[in-house]
Amino acid sequence: MSRPFLTVLTTPIVGAPRRAYQRVRGSIRPWVKPGAPLPATNPYPGHYAVTRSVVEGLRALHADFNFNPHRFDRLGRVVYAPANEALCQAIELKRRRRIDCLIAGPVNALFASECDGILLAPEIDRLIVPSNWVLDMCGAETAQLRPKMRVCSCGVDAADWAPTGDATTGRAIVYWKSGPEEFCVQVERCLAARGLEPVRIRYGSYERSDYKRQLDGAVLGVFLSRFETQGLALAEAWSMNVPTLVWDPRGPAEWRGRSFQSGSSCPYLTPATGLAWRTTGELDLTLADALGKGRRFEPRTWVLANMTDAVCADRLYRLIQESAG
Repeated sequence: MSRPFLTVLTTPIVGAPRRAYQRVRGSIRPWVKPGAPLPATNPYPGHYAVTRSVVEGLRALHADFNFNPHRFDRLGRVVYAPANEALCQAIELKRRRRIDCLIAGPVNALFASECDGILLAPEIDRLIVPSNWVLDMCGAETAQLRPKMRVCSCGVDAADWAPTGDATTGRAIVYWKSGPEEFCVQVERCLAARGLEPVRIRYGSYERSDYKRQLDGAVLGVFLSRFETQGLALAEAWSMNVPTLVWDPRGPAEWRGRSFQSGSSCPYLTPATGLAWRTTGELDLTLADALGKGRRFEPRTWVLANMTDAVCADRLYRLIQESAG
């Protein structure tokens, strides 16, 4: 079997002795632990949303690639490694000339100083970043990386994140990721004053199915986050045909103990997908605009044209082909 052009690698490849040990261990497990369920496996190791979108998008394109092969002789000549453990292995493989081109990003690190400076490895040929403001911030901080950086967003599964019908309720999602809780309460009061029913979704504390169920039929969503490198939760709302009113303070923010100036809380917001605001006073005016009879949003139409798995994977694949020469 010939090697593919591209390998998406999020799990390091182990050598033949380790693979043999794993096979033996798997074969005796039913005898050692009879009746015990097998450990859960993740079909998309690494950053789940990024890995899933890239892999499923490339599959939809019938791209010449494979995903986490078990053998070194199945590696493509180009490796895309958006997970650090796999990236470390790929850097070593590039040093040994086992691969020709190495792509990293967008979730290996936000700043070059993170993770022992892994993004500064000279073996990395391209660094994918999720939006223009991240490119500007990181490129200004680490000038040597700027020529390697390219912007490419991740997509959503628009067939899965699809509404069952038109908005039929007065429900408004309040997606609270950052900012004080009192601020979130003020936003909910503002929505209630407009006759809407606020439903709070707390980042990190909700099930995907619950978020999807609450989005289905919602009139709009209000998103509270000090910064977003892309905003996948926003894209999921748009795919459910829910327009978003996004708090976009563009002020001081923090990531893993490091302070910086936020460039955006909604890098891909457009007139088709929603509106931005900064204060609760602005929110009330924005609500009036969003609920006005003359305003028409088309968030799902925008997603289908710009941010599905296949659309984003096509951009990524072209960038990788260009990088590989």
